[in-house]
Amino acid sequence: MTLRRRSPLRPSRGTQVPASVRAEVRERDGGCAGQRIGWPGDHRTALQLDHVRASGALGVKSRSTADNAVMLCLECHDWKTSHGREARPQLIEWIERRANQ
Repeated sequence: MTLRRRSPLRPSRGTQVPASVRAEVRERDGGCAGQRIGWPGDHRTALQLDHVRASGALGVKSRSTADNAVMLCLECHDWKTSHGREARPQLIEWIERRANQ
């Protein structure tokens, strides 16, 4: 059985994060949030902006806002991906704690 799509798939736009959100998160975190939380690793790899909460649906991206993003080194990003159920609550707490300072 062959399934056919009537129209071609649209190319992905990738994750769109406003420059103001990127700057706010960079300022708030001051480096790798995973390192500040105490996650394992050397934390010497490049930093990248990462969404904290899962999208909840296939093909739907979670919101790109400062309360849903952190700066993580590549090691911590990989650790978060592998330990999401443990990592996400820690990151949400980190964001809330930093927002209330």
